[in-house]
Amino acid sequence: MQVPTRIAAFAAGLAVVGGGAAALGSATHATPPFQSCLSALPAGDAMGSGHGGAPMAEAVPGADGTRSKLSGLSLVPISRPLTAGRSATWQFAITDCDGNAIRKFERDQTKLLHLIVARSDLAGYQHLHPTLAPDGRWSVDIDFAQPGRYRAIADFTTSGRRYVLGTTLVVPGVVQPVALPTASTTASSDGYQVALRQPPVIEAGRESEMTFEVTRNGRAVTDLQPYLGAYGHLVALHAGDLAYSHVHPVGESLSAGTITFDAELHKAGPYRLFMQFQTNGRVHTVAFTQEASR
Repeated sequence: MQVPTRIAAFAAGLAVVGGGAAALGSATHATPPFQSCLSALPAGDAMGSGHGGAPMAEAVPGADGTRSKLSGLSLVPISRPLTAGRSATWQFAITDCDGNAIRKFERDQTKLLHLIVARSDLAGYQHLHPTLAPDGRWSVDIDFAQPGRYRAIADFTTSGRRYVLGTTLVVPGVVQPVALPTASTTASSDGYQVALRQPPVIEAGRESEMTFEVTRNGRAVTDLQPYLGAYGHLVALHAGDLAYSHVHPVGESLSAGTITFDAELHKAGPYRLFMQFQTNGRVHTVAFTQEASR
């Protein structure tokens, strides 16, 4: 049976089996059928630093969102028409190498799964957190403001390993591409100004320290609030193939309004860096263009 058929089958089965949640288990406590399927895969033996000091599972090799299948897992969209100019509820599943939907995930940054969505020209960035149903189906509302090809990138941890899988969503219509902004060390959003201090020389495949300073009306912002377990979040998307790097912060100075990240960009070429921070209960997003050299 093909994977899409399996997805349709297990979803249809919920309509037949009353009390599906009790029968199938919860997102965090069910014993998943993929355990034996993944048992032959090498487990990561190193743990990185997660947000708020929590451990973060090591990513499997190739986890950059440029593929929909990796190390026995697949991101399987549940198809439905998409229309420009409106939001749509998009559904998908993460399946194991036997085609079964995975229903057990470990939290990272307080969420079971992070979904990054951006158009192929890196416009329309969204960082979303889908909802997991007992049958293993994820649902999320995505804003498709303009036609084009969008990349949906799922970042999640299961069975002690971190995966990043991606798929392309096509929104019909006449596409008006947006040129990649030129390299810059300053950006603004919602009345806040953010500067990339002492811009590093970024070499592909090597760590670079990046410190962002948040100001408002020329003064350091000292009321930064934790968001998803940290004071800042940084996602890097490689122009062209939208290869993904999610970078965890390594420190902050709340009195100076600064957040520091160790970023490793694996490919040479231009990147769009999306940095998020929170004040007064509201999340703000700023974007920078930077180049990684060989």
